[in-house]
Amino acid sequence: MNVLFLDSIERETYGGMEEWIRLVARGLRRRGHGVLVVGRSGSEFLRRAAATDIPTLELSISGDFNPLTIARVRRQLVTDEIDLVCVNFTKDIRVGGLAARWSGSARVVWSVGLDITKESWSHRWVTPKLIDSVIVPSESLKRQVTALGYVRPDTVAVIPVGIDDSPDALKSPEAASSIRAQYKLPDDAIVAVTVGRFVEQKGHVTLIDALPEIVRQVPSISLLFLGNGPLESAIRSRADALGVDRYVVFGGMRDDVGSIVAGTDLMIHPSIEEPFGIAILEGMRAGLPIVASDVGGIPEVVGSSGGARLVEPRNPSALADAVVEVVSNQAMAREMGVRNRRRFVECFSIDRMIDRVEAQF
Repeated sequence: MNVLFLDSIERETYGGMEEWIRLVARGLRRRGHGVLVVGRSGSEFLRRAAATDIPTLELSISGDFNPLTIARVRRQLVTDEIDLVCVNFTKDIRVGGLAARWSGSARVVWSVGLDITKESWSHRWVTPKLIDSVIVPSESLKRQVTALGYVRPDTVAVIPVGIDDSPDALKSPEAASSIRAQYKLPDDAIVAVTVGRFVEQKGHVTLIDALPEIVRQVPSISLLFLGNGPLESAIRSRADALGVDRYVVFGGMRDDVGSIVAGTDLMIHPSIEEPFGIAILEGMRAGLPIVASDVGGIPEVVGSSGGARLVEPRNPSALADAVVEVVSNQAMAREMGVRNRRRFVECFSIDRMIDRVEAQF
């Protein structure tokens, strides 16, 4: 089977859907399938794909119905004898879908990481004609993308995300010492980590607003933000205004997120909207306790094992209470981490995900 993945994400942006494509493309290639990842020229998405030896193709992607781009993709489908096109954004549906229909043979799977369905004619009329099936990571997202009626529930497969496991990603004293040295934190600091782009969806401002109460009760805490994005300056300004900037470390976008998370004590994920939450898997893989918003697919990810405290989104007080509860009881925090690690191993292995995606394709 030959698969082309098309994702028109902006050059500087890399999110959960792009990581899903990288993981699936690599997994399928290791099983002997042909893969090609297509994106914008000079994008972070293509850089990370190429860094793991995945074949890539750079395109100049502009308008949704640009005939030159569609013709270029169609030519690649024919040349590489592509059987299936996996698309992400609605722009990708129209570019990849039209190229696939023009090629006469390639099928189209829409892999959705966030509900981007709309009432417009280009969504309601065009989308059903250009896709053959849909993959979503959670039942919550399936309900969202089928709500308008033009995506039929029987065409949607729910396949939870799985990520790699390795000893380097597991919580350890060595990793803890390394992180504290790297970010110049006290040896006895309690380090809480949050991973995600600095956009409104991720709820970073709610976490900053909760921080004064958290540090009042737990003055040894440090908050490590991993990621980047358009709201970074606003988040920094808010921390300054509340007088908690010295408790916050901005670690930037990292390729080694797993080893950094392994050196922390708690994962906080305060999203306002979250169809799944790959970052939560990274915390569970490490064996961390989780404090997260009770939204979207997050309850499906953490399950009912007791490894997470879920709180109302946009509620700094509830978030502060949950964080303080967890970090103030180390025995409970350790047990939560053990339960999360067990659930990760049982439910979210990379092989389990690739098995299911391969079968769906």
